[in-house]
Amino acid sequence: MNQGRGACLWTSVPQHYPAPCDRYKHASCVYRGHVYVLGGREKCSLRDFWKYNVVCDKWAGLPCDSEEAPEELEEHTMVAYQGFMYVFGGIQDSSYTSSKTPLWVFDTVKECWINWKTGSEPIQGVTPANRKGHSAVIFGSSMYVYGGYIDIRGSTKEFWKFDFDSRGWSLLSSVQGGPGPRHGHSAMTHQDSMYLYGGLQGLREQKDLWSWSSASQTWSCIKFQ
Repeated sequence: MNQGRGACLWTSVPQHYPAPCDRYKHASCVYRGHVYVLGGREKCSLRDFWKYNVVCDKWAGLPCDSEEAPEELEEHTMVAYQGFMYVFGGIQDSSYTSSKTPLWVFDTVKECWINWKTGSEPIQGVTPANRKGHSAVIFGSSMYVYGGYIDIRGSTKEFWKFDFDSRGWSLLSSVQGGPGPRHGHSAMTHQDSMYLYGGLQGLREQKDLWSWSSASQTWSCIKFQ
């Protein structure tokens, strides 16, 4: 029966040393047969980076102590695009972002963090501030970041686009409607749409489901029973 088979879908994978410690509020991403795990929190904030080989069932520590690498992060995001990992947000000290965009890039081939910025930082106000509990997905050659919790400002409904080719940010302020301010939600893509579910608006838990069309640049609320 389906019910019996469903109970066996999960399989425990024994972990062998070395392996990452217990944690939460971390970021993870899958790329070319590897699972990448960055930071998070155990008893305190963690500054470590791990790669898990799915075929070999083996963990390996990656460098995370250079000047180009992020410090301790919590509730950040990480996406993969053409051999690079893009990590955004999650800084503990929010004053750090008054002059620097909280974005870091990791080269998966050379296995090192890179200083990909050229020239001076973009003008303040053109880039997103540090935040936690946001979501990040990829459409084409761009990363889209929605919502999050911004220091004393609380939950936000900001919707940002980062173009990997031009390395420029743009605020999609023309997008009307949508999920509204929230953090702690989840988001994923399917075909030409992003689907966003749940999260918190202030202290209120949400159970609404939204879709955003990359073609029409519009939000739609999906009703369900």
